[in-house]
Amino acid sequence: MRHTSQQETLHEFQVRLFKEAKSNPGKKFNNIHHWLWDEEVLTLAWESVKKNKGVGGVDNLNIDDIESHGVTKFLNNIRFEIKNGSYEPSPVKRVYIPKSNGRLRPLGIATIKDRVAQTAVKLVIEPIFEAGFEEFSYGFRPDRSTKNACTAVCRWLNAGCVNVFDADIVSCFDSIPHNRLMEQVKRRFADTYILSLIDSWLCAGILEKGKLHYTDKGTPQGGVISPLLSNIYLDQFDKKWKINETGVRKKAHLVRYADDFVILSEGLISFEPVKKILNSLELRVNREKTRILHAKNGFDFLGFHFKLIRQQDKQKAAVTPTSKSLKKVIEKINELTGENNFHVPPERLIIRINQVLSSWASYYSDTGSSGAMKHIQDYCEECVRNCVQCYKGVPKNQISDKYLHEELGLVRIV
Repeated sequence: MRHTSQQETLHEFQVRLFKEAKSNPGKKFNNIHHWLWDEEVLTLAWESVKKNKGVGGVDNLNIDDIESHGVTKFLNNIRFEIKNGSYEPSPVKRVYIPKSNGRLRPLGIATIKDRVAQTAVKLVIEPIFEAGFEEFSYGFRPDRSTKNACTAVCRWLNAGCVNVFDADIVSCFDSIPHNRLMEQVKRRFADTYILSLIDSWLCAGILEKGKLHYTDKGTPQGGVISPLLSNIYLDQFDKKWKINETGVRKKAHLVRYADDFVILSEGLISFEPVKKILNSLELRVNREKTRILHAKNGFDFLGFHFKLIRQQDKQKAAVTPTSKSLKKVIEKINELTGENNFHVPPERLIIRINQVLSSWASYYSDTGSSGAMKHIQDYCEECVRNCVQCYKGVPKNQISDKYLHEELGLVRIV
């Protein structure tokens, strides 16, 4: 179902939008909402939502339910509602997930229908905003990752920017004012149809413990379009920092991943410029997590621990997993290989252990973390030996590394 005379594909359309937005920063885009009911867009949106899995929203409808009733019918209903203007989002279901510090993080779960609709909008509008985002913003952006942010931090540390301002923003996702966010969206958009959809998601309300309430702030964590909206708003922080109005930030470099950021500078860093910019956006620095330090003392960012070390008469940035990350992966290994699982065939345990190890190792690959990798590899091998010994009654000294990896299939991460 194409709505363009040239039978343009979605990718071609996205590339064209990006180039137009890049070459004309002041342009406001209009009349592109017909792509929202394009068959390719809705199919890709569905596949993306399905891939990310997740539970149902306030309607309790999950992926399996939709597939059993027919995906084509489901997408046709969304297409019909969006096209004729009858689409209305459901409230977001509020749940809480535990954080490592013992506190709870609020998470908003939209219905699958709303997640598909949000993904469709994201596919259409993201290239326009991507064209204007700063290079030092890495979170929730296409072809960017925590490793890219890690590389940027190392680059500035190795360039002599050894004074570090390490911080994040207090309840950032919950604090972004809707009216000011929409002002930023409207700077690039004049398509009232898409603007009304975004506004409707912001104003859909939150269902918590059976009570519905509304707010004029926040882009619910868990919403498909929330990361893009937060980046649109926080792009003001990036640009205000880049302007270098006072000269204080002449050689201070920002590396931001969503609401987490570090600033690396050759000279001393003041708290005030950061505070001033964030206050202008109605946001606050999280003082509990804010530190100003020298990189030789080490700091954590995005699960990586950075520290300056001396190597061949030069100071160089070393990167390792954080102690918190090491503790978490060890806890997972202990859980899988503890006494409660001694009765489980090792071949079955290995499948789950490999998932944990592979995921953890993939995150830290190419960061010079071989020492930490070997530590976790050795620890895991010893734990699996205990399981094999208890299950098969084989003396531990007879269970070789070769048997663990070649016979049982334990993955090697070193």
